[in-house]
Amino acid sequence: MKRFCAFLGLLPLLAATTAAWSAEQFANQFALDLDGQAAYYAVVLPREVYAASLRNDLADLRILNGAGEPVPYSLETPHAVQPPQQPPVLRSVKWFPVPPSESGDQGAQLGAPLGVTIAADGSLRAAVTTVPPQRAVRDADLVDIGPPSGRVGALLVHLGKDNYQGRVSLDASDDLRSWERVTDTPLLKITYGGDMLSQERIELGSLRARYLRLRWLDSAPDVASMEVEEQTVNTSAPRSSAPPRQWREGISAQAGRTAGEYLFETDGAYPVDLLRFSLPQSNTVARLTIFSRNDAQAPWHALTSSLVYRLQGKSGEQESQSPPLEIAANTAREWRIAVDMRGGGLGSGPLTVAVGWRPALLTFVARGTPPFALAVGNASLGSNAVSRSELMIGAASNIATARVGAALSVPPLEPPAAPIKTDTDAKRRYILWGALLLAVGVLGAMAWRLSRTASSGNA
Repeated sequence: MKRFCAFLGLLPLLAATTAAWSAEQFANQFALDLDGQAAYYAVVLPREVYAASLRNDLADLRILNGAGEPVPYSLETPHAVQPPQQPPVLRSVKWFPVPPSESGDQGAQLGAPLGVTIAADGSLRAAVTTVPPQRAVRDADLVDIGPPSGRVGALLVHLGKDNYQGRVSLDASDDLRSWERVTDTPLLKITYGGDMLSQERIELGSLRARYLRLRWLDSAPDVASMEVEEQTVNTSAPRSSAPPRQWREGISAQAGRTAGEYLFETDGAYPVDLLRFSLPQSNTVARLTIFSRNDAQAPWHALTSSLVYRLQGKSGEQESQSPPLEIAANTAREWRIAVDMRGGGLGSGPLTVAVGWRPALLTFVARGTPPFALAVGNASLGSNAVSRSELMIGAASNIATARVGAALSVPPLEPPAAPIKTDTDAKRRYILWGALLLAVGVLGAMAWRLSRTASSGNA
C-alpha cells in the first residue's frame, strides 16, 4: 500500500517531465551549410522555414549544434536590417523632343539632336536659332536628369491628357553617343468609374547615366512634366545588408460564397508586403479590397483597396498590367479579396496571386561541434532570440555566411502529455467515505461489546 501511494505521488512529476520533453521536439530540421570557419554565421531564412514554422513570429525556431544543444542567436526583421533612410525627393528635369529621323540608334550617334545644344557643364538647352520639332509629331524624347545629388531611382512621366495607353523603351547614356538599353515598360492614364488609373513611373534601378532617351513604341503621349525620384545617400550610415525579396508564385484564389469574393492561403507566416495579381481576362479594370486573418476563428481585417488592371497594348503584342500592391508587412495565413462588381468583376477564369516579402536575417554563435541544424515547428515554444548587439559584442567583422540546406529526418513529434484532471469533489468524497467507515467501525465495536456482554450474562 505504501509503494502504491508513493507511485501516485510521482505521477505529477512524470507528467511534467513528459511535457518538457515534448516541448523540445520539432516537426522539421534543416541542415546548415557553413562557409569557412568563424565565430558567427548569418543565414537568410528561406521560404521553407517560414512554411514549417507554427508561429507567426518565428518563436519556435532554434539553432542546434552537433550535440543537439541550442546555441544563442539573433533574429532581425527586414525593417531592422535596413538602415533608416530619408524619404525620396522629387526633382523636375528638362526634356526635349527628338525628330523622327534622329530617334533611332544610328541617328543618335551624332550627339545632341536637332534643336538642342550642350552647355559647358553638360546640361542640354533648346537652341535659339533652330525650331524644335512639334511634340505631337515625334518618336522620342531626350531627358537631361542633371548631375544627381543622390541615387536616382525612378523617372516620373506626368501625362497631360486623361486617356493614354502605350509602351516606351528607355535608353541611357553619359555622352549622347553610346546608348545602353535600360527597360521597356507601359505607361497609361485612364479614367474608370470616377477614379484616375495611372502608371507614370519608370524604374531606373541603380542607373548612374546623365541622359535618358524615351522611344515611344506606340503613339507619343502629351507630356505635362517629368521628374526624377532621388534618394539621398547617407555616407555615415552602414550599408544595407537587407536580403533580396522572396516570392511565392502561383497561388490559386478560390471563388467564395458571394459574387466577387476570392479566398486564398499563403501556407506560411511570410511577412507579406507585396501582392501581385494575375487577372483572368485581358482588358479588365477592377477595384479590389484586401482582407486578412490568422485563422478561421479570427475576424477579417481590411488592409487596403486599389485598382488593378490588365490591358491589351496598342501594338497588340504587349499587355499593361498593374504593378504589385504594397501593404504593411502582414504574417496572416488566410486572405480574402472582395471585387467591386459594378464594373463587371474579373470575368470568368482563375485568379492567381503572388505574395512577396523581405526575409529575416538570423545570426548565431558557432558554439559546440558541428554539424549545425535549424530546428522549427513547435507551437508551444517561446522565442529564445537575443538582440544582435548583445550577441555580437563588437565582433561584427568575424561573421561568415551560412545557408539552409536539405531537410533532415526527425522522429515523429510526440503529442503533449494529457493534463491530469483534478476532481474538485474528491476531498468531499474522501471525508464522506471516511465518516462512513468510521461509523461502520463504531457500529462494529458496539456490536462486539454487546455480544460479549450477552455471552457473559449467559455464563
